[in-house]
Amino acid sequence: MEEDSFSVRVKLETATKAVKKPVQRQTALCGLFLSQSSVNGSAKEIRVPDRLAGIIIQLFEAEKIRCIYSKGKITVKDIHSSELWNRCEELLSDFANDSLSVEDARRFLRGAFWGCGYCSDPGKSYRIEFIVQNRENAVLISSALNALSIKHINAERKNAFAVYFKNGDDVSDFLSYIGSPSAMMEFENVRAEKDVNSKVFRAVNCDAGNTRRQAEAAVKRNELITRVMESELAGKLSPELREAAKVHMENPGASLAELGAMMDPPIGKSGMRHRLEKIAEFAEQLQ
Repeated sequence: MEEDSFSVRVKLETATKAVKKPVQRQTALCGLFLSQSSVNGSAKEIRVPDRLAGIIIQLFEAEKIRCIYSKGKITVKDIHSSELWNRCEELLSDFANDSLSVEDARRFLRGAFWGCGYCSDPGKSYRIEFIVQNRENAVLISSALNALSIKHINAERKNAFAVYFKNGDDVSDFLSYIGSPSAMMEFENVRAEKDVNSKVFRAVNCDAGNTRRQAEAAVKRNELITRVMESELAGKLSPELREAAKVHMENPGASLAELGAMMDPPIGKSGMRHRLEKIAEFAEQLQ
């Protein structure tokens, strides 16, 4: 059997674990229905993934609503004469009055996500997205996200409307809000691993950059030292400077600390730098 996508696993977890109480179930089903219908509830068919269909049908049947699943859609029979429709009207009133509670926003988005939501594989990207057919559906989802303080983008696409966000913290919060702790932990583990790998990559690049700069500086110093040692100024150098020049010319790729350790007696990094800077001053007289 083909493994479920990360998005489907989120939907299955939220549908099986987070709708035990009637108010949770009812609000989630309202989110599923209202995210795919016009505000007056004219839609009869609701899209759901195949793996989720049996669970959703059971949830509707718990509300005494008959429905049939076929070809990726659930056809509901009598929602307008049910208590569930009364709950839908209550939520629509809260949306209209901008008084939707955080708990209702979480439950509403849980149901909306079942039908028209998508979560990308965190190993590839961070993204939660809702694709709906009507602007009014997008407005409801956007309002629920605002109630949870989740920043998002609304975009109009060909024959559809999208509501989405890509910030890692918002994606993690959303998974927690809709009742998917396992998916949230998986997301955070992947994000932490990617963050560590990113830091290692930056550190390696930084080390490589430092090595390159050290090599370039060594080549430049060696050029200056060679010019001085091949000129009449070589005789004006003190024994310490001549030794420093000799050690550098024989070990052009060594760091300042390594060059200092080769001196007799050994000197520190700053002492070696000072001697090479003095030789560079002699080189300036040749320009």
